[in-house]
Amino acid sequence: MEGKRLQPPLPRSEPRIRVLHDDVTMDRYGWLREWEHPEVCAYLEAENNYAEQATTHLTDLKAELIAEIEGRRTCEGDAIEFQLGPFEYFQKPERGLFHPAWWRRAVTGGPAQLVLDPNAIPGAEVFYSLGVFEPSDDGRYLAFSFDLIGDEGHELRVRDIESGRDVWRDSGRAAHVIWAADGNTLFFARERIEPRRCDKVVRLAVETGTAEVIFEEANEFLDVRVRRSDSGAWLFLDVITTCNYSVQQGAAEVWCLPADDPRGEWRRIVTRALALEVFAEHWKDRFVFRVNDTGPGRRLVSAPIDNPSTFHWKEVVPHRADVTLEEVHVLEHHLVVVEREGLRPRLVSRDANGSVRATHITDEASCTLTVGVSARGYYSVPRHAFRTATLVCSVSSFVTPNTVIEYDLDGCRSTLLSRACVQGYDAAKYAATVLIVQAEDGAEIPVSLVARHDWVNPGPVILRVYGCYGKPIWPSFNPARLSLLDRGVAFGFVHLRGGGEFGRPWHEAAMGNQKRTTYTDLIAVAEGLVKRGLARQDGVAIEGKSAGGGTVLAAAALRPDLFRAVLAEVPLADILDTELDFSMPYAFQETVEYGNPRVFQEYRYLRTYDPYYNLSADRLLPPTYVDTALNDSQALCHQAARYVAQRRSCAADRDPKLVFRVRKVGGHSGASHGPDVAENAAFRIAWVLDQLRCSGS
Repeated sequence: MEGKRLQPPLPRSEPRIRVLHDDVTMDRYGWLREWEHPEVCAYLEAENNYAEQATTHLTDLKAELIAEIEGRRTCEGDAIEFQLGPFEYFQKPERGLFHPAWWRRAVTGGPAQLVLDPNAIPGAEVFYSLGVFEPSDDGRYLAFSFDLIGDEGHELRVRDIESGRDVWRDSGRAAHVIWAADGNTLFFARERIEPRRCDKVVRLAVETGTAEVIFEEANEFLDVRVRRSDSGAWLFLDVITTCNYSVQQGAAEVWCLPADDPRGEWRRIVTRALALEVFAEHWKDRFVFRVNDTGPGRRLVSAPIDNPSTFHWKEVVPHRADVTLEEVHVLEHHLVVVEREGLRPRLVSRDANGSVRATHITDEASCTLTVGVSARGYYSVPRHAFRTATLVCSVSSFVTPNTVIEYDLDGCRSTLLSRACVQGYDAAKYAATVLIVQAEDGAEIPVSLVARHDWVNPGPVILRVYGCYGKPIWPSFNPARLSLLDRGVAFGFVHLRGGGEFGRPWHEAAMGNQKRTTYTDLIAVAEGLVKRGLARQDGVAIEGKSAGGGTVLAAAALRPDLFRAVLAEVPLADILDTELDFSMPYAFQETVEYGNPRVFQEYRYLRTYDPYYNLSADRLLPPTYVDTALNDSQALCHQAARYVAQRRSCAADRDPKLVFRVRKVGGHSGASHGPDVAENAAFRIAWVLDQLRCSGS
């Protein structure tokens, strides 16, 4: 820049010495936890101002990118309804309104009726996130929840649909919600924030407004959830050990209750075993269990409803070494499993004896496959009709916008119901593939990669990662990503160990005293792409969000020479301090993932890669973009702020290539709507294009 050199801000230092296991650490910026303090607010504002000034030369590019992103508005096609009881429910957007409203019409026909208009909720014009949308069986009531801040504290309400009046509301944080068959009894999981988990299940009698806790989990390492079987006949309560929020989370313990007996006594059908991952369903006169007892890929067993103990388990689908049994869905005459062999998913329909009746394999080598139709809320679960032989599925990949297909399981036919239309998008210009790169210990790490057909390699590559909590990441279509691809950048998802792409062993291979495996896998993939001539030596950028943000910060600290740029969105940037403070949202769960710093050996191992405590003046790190949100309830704002301040203090020039942005609207997932969505995406894209030296279109 011309004239006076722009200087990054640096907050005051308040050194605090800590001695743990005879290791002395210095924390100069712990006081930034007081994020409402005027000094903290002033510092965050100064960082925002610096980010804008430091990227002034990108103003035209950012404007160009915003125009591209907004110009690629996606039309989702015809609304896909889901049927519940006598009604079909669907969303319908209206021009000039921020959010699509929910409507319904009787299955027998007739006019549509407005059920829920989010635009009528005060505050939804700034931020709005749906939690659940659950109509009762008879269609009288609607249970719905929403977040107007971005902190994922969803307020639960029950509405009388005919009158449009809300007849009950809960002041706490509500998560998963299910109705009993009587249309009057609602069960929901109540969430606490410190530590972040669902520890209670509440039963609500809507007509009397009586709410009572019927289940409480005392183990602070465990979570509880409630759900209803596909048949609608049973309610399930799952006690789970991890927080990866997959559609069908495996449980260490399962309870059940007939849906038509909501005041009855819950029965435990799977006794607690923390090494187990069990998902229960109901089919005909039996319970069906997807379980990992004989191998990581899981098998499917069934047992009589009256006596479902392990002694009575009958194998339906055996465990197979190279196949992951991902989900199970039940229709009246079909038992459908979602399997993945490698990264490619397939649907397999079986009869009561386990014999295959139909198989549908996607054309995509790596993609997101969703069974059923979801309300798209934070805690929503996709649903499908039970008394039918058809199954609705959605497929999305790097090159395929969301496509909804109906599979006829009897006739082995598929029908296209809807395909999202993206303005100006030509799928023929792009190609997606799966590469295998060897880790340093010989393990095969898959990379889902997309680029234009005319991509010149070796070229710039951006690798997105997560690699924590056993949570898999699958490619899906993102119109904003086209702005990268069209400027000669390839983009990939690295399926690191620590994630859940290949079941529990893939997760456990990078937990606790093996957590560095996640970071060395990423390093090996970047090196492998360079050696193959796909990526430039100085052309690999890495990005991650949340725990994935911590992954890229840790990997960059281990090999700062390898990466051209780092994007860490709402990162877990101070693992040690988070785990030592059990008032932090996920501190308990993170001691399982990363190790417990109260244990000497685990502390010493954590100390080797913790992003915050491995910053030093003699380690030059790559240019880095960090963002956070004031209302984030997962990776709190001060976690990123402390990392940035500490890193600036370690550099004589305050590390001017470090850019830090603080979002004031929305939380962990960003803005819900409006111009901020495109602006935030355009800023990140412009910044990384600038670092990769490919900002021209």
